Amino acid sequence: MDPDVLPEALKAIMTRYGWSQTELAAELGVSQSWVSQTSRGVKDSGIAKVQQLLDHVGWEVRITPKTEDDPVKRRDFVAAVGSIAFVPSPKVGPYQDPGYVRTLADRLARDRYEQGGIPVTSTALRHMKKVGFAISGNDRKLQSAASDLACETARIFYDSRRYDVAQRAGSFALNLARRSGDVSAQANACSALSRISIDRGKGDRGIMYARQGLSLPDLPPAQRAWLKLRLARSLALVAGRERAARDRLAELGDTEGMSAYERADMKGNVGVALAGMRAYPDAHAAISAAVKLSAQCSPLLLVAYQAWQVEAALTADEPLMAAEHMTALARIAPMVSSARVNSHITGILAMSARWAHVPEMRQAREHLLSVQPD
Repeated sequence: MDPDVLPEALKAIMTRYGWSQTELAAELGVSQSWVSQTSRGVKDSGIAKVQQLLDHVGWEVRITPKTEDDPVKRRDFVAAVGSIAFVPSPKVGPYQDPGYVRTLADRLARDRYEQGGIPVTSTALRHMKKVGFAISGNDRKLQSAASDLACETARIFYDSRRYDVAQRAGSFALNLARRSGDVSAQANACSALSRISIDRGKGDRGIMYARQGLSLPDLPPAQRAWLKLRLARSLALVAGRERAARDRLAELGDTEGMSAYERADMKGNVGVALAGMRAYPDAHAAISAAVKLSAQCSPLLLVAYQAWQVEAALTADEPLMAAEHMTALARIAPMVSSARVNSHITGILAMSARWAHVPEMRQAREHLLSVQPD
């Protein structure tokens, strides 16, 4: 018989998978005390939250009417609810379910955009280890989903500046994608690996991965645009390739069909590339647009591009503009936990030291020093 109350459902899940309360809490993304209280009937949760949580472990909520005399009208729906059952999805285990694995990847991405990479590293690594078996199997859908999860793990460790782990996760993602035959997943992995190379200052490797991705057939326009952007940023790191980098940037086109996160990130990447080529007016405009877009969707991107805005102003010898942006950065930097952002702050303090005698800069530096990580 299906469990018809949440406490019984949680106990059934732990029994089915052999999980402790702590392990179930880790899978659901809640505290052990929440699992303990809820499984004892002490804590009640809304049905929307319950469904969202159970999605993470491959279970679902079923709601059925008390009677089957007539179709349930929308306005009578709540009154007609007779029972709620919590049942496992028809899979052997959650990590063998491609839909479940993709849900984990999406959730990791949301957490990274909200919090930064550092708080999510252990969870990402734990999930990736759980899908490692997919590489030797024949389930192409699972391999594709596992590739997405590995890609997101690579981005999380990139943001945490743990490049060796990020590189291994990205390479694993590419291998999984190739085994699955999923062109989109291969492009996604190539883009992630190129991005890691760019942040490490390895322009040649960034070019290699970007070109591998661009050689794939029938890419969606958005993915092709991202790979061209990675190629442009990689070319900008190589002496004498600035013109080629500008040409690739000119080919990007619009961002139609991209999520708000992607639009903000792409606009910011364009600005960073332009700043690297000393095209400061265009760089300021692009990064400012990225900051504005990021404010609507992602604390991580907002802080990261606010930091880039400061660095672009300092590089352009515009200390007053930099000081204004530094004050804004000091207010929002504590919102996220990102080693990449921490590195930016350290670099900004070093770059701005030569203008410390300017009153506006002195005050801005004091604000930023007060939030500098230990």
